Amino acid sequence: MHIINELDAGGAERVLTRIACHNAQNPGPDIPRQIVVSLMDKGVYGPDLMAAGVELHCLGMASGMRDLPGAIIRLSRLMRRTQPDTIMSWLYHSDFISTLAAILSGRGTKRLVWNIRCAEMDLAQYGRSTRIVLGLLAKLSGRPAVIAANSHAGQRHHIKCGYHPKRWAYLPNGFDTDEWHPDPGARKRLCAELGIEPAKHLIGMVARKDPAKDHDTLFEAIRLLRAKTHDAHLILIGHDTESLAVPAELAPHVSALGLRRDVAKIVPALDIAVLSSSFGEGFPNVIGEAMACGVPAIGNDVGDVAEILGGTGKTVPLRAPDKLANAIEELLTEDRDSRTCRKTAARKRIIDHYSLTAMNDRYLALWNGLAGNRAMPDFDFPKDGN
Repeated sequence: MHIINELDAGGAERVLTRIACHNAQNPGPDIPRQIVVSLMDKGVYGPDLMAAGVELHCLGMASGMRDLPGAIIRLSRLMRRTQPDTIMSWLYHSDFISTLAAILSGRGTKRLVWNIRCAEMDLAQYGRSTRIVLGLLAKLSGRPAVIAANSHAGQRHHIKCGYHPKRWAYLPNGFDTDEWHPDPGARKRLCAELGIEPAKHLIGMVARKDPAKDHDTLFEAIRLLRAKTHDAHLILIGHDTESLAVPAELAPHVSALGLRRDVAKIVPALDIAVLSSSFGEGFPNVIGEAMACGVPAIGNDVGDVAEILGGTGKTVPLRAPDKLANAIEELLTEDRDSRTCRKTAARKRIIDHYSLTAMNDRYLALWNGLAGNRAMPDFDFPKDGN
């Protein structure tokens, strides 16, 4: 049983959907039945889960703390009815609610995993309930059987926050390289759709509108890049990006597409993929997805970005638009052979280190270990982030 706050577009939601659908569509003796519980509604990914044959339950919880007791009771009843062998909660509020529901249901926490998806968080940017829940989770962190994280940075940050689990597990993200792949025709299609001259440099970022994503730094970097006479056009994809306050001088050179379901068809059109996040990232999917498409990537030095890139792209300091502009310029001005080698190396790194199969095998080993079907695996974190 997977439990998550909601199923709207986001990195955690996308990975959960990827894993649950993959296992539902590839049944076998060691593959557990997949149950997904959204504390709120079916969101963006609910239809995908149901189409793949995943059992989906939506508890209809409202935002805020007032509906918390009801959600815990509804979830505990569902646990008693379905008797899951393993319970995996995704994101802070789900961790808290799942822990209390597991105790109340009688399933207990010996089969519970918290799945951490972020690293350094600027809690001042979020609501009071998030700060309260994180403090409570630090106190409760000895209760679940395992706390998993998808990044070394995420583990380090939560230890600083007071987390003290019985056992840690490293579960890095993985990517379906059949879905995310180079597409020579993507650029022509996107330029035709948006009315962009094909000669322009297409710089893209896939990220919802959120303080953590720091779109202002990206806008300034693009302004600086254009001031150096590089004809760059910025493509923004993600929930609510169409409502971002784009500087007037950049408006003709920015296409904010909002939430799209065809991102895997857009990313291969880019010359460079950027992630300008200033906090909160653990293992950002968008870096790996761009690399799988053979698109050179640049990320701020947050989470495990540098480890994911592995020298195939560039990292820059936080909130440093000049450094970001310089990094984009360096990649844009590479000679053809160097650029081809970089693109090939990026995709190869994802295939070799972050495949969907490798990710899924780790999840299966953990679930089967908690269910008592095999010995518990020992998933060590990279030493010193490497």
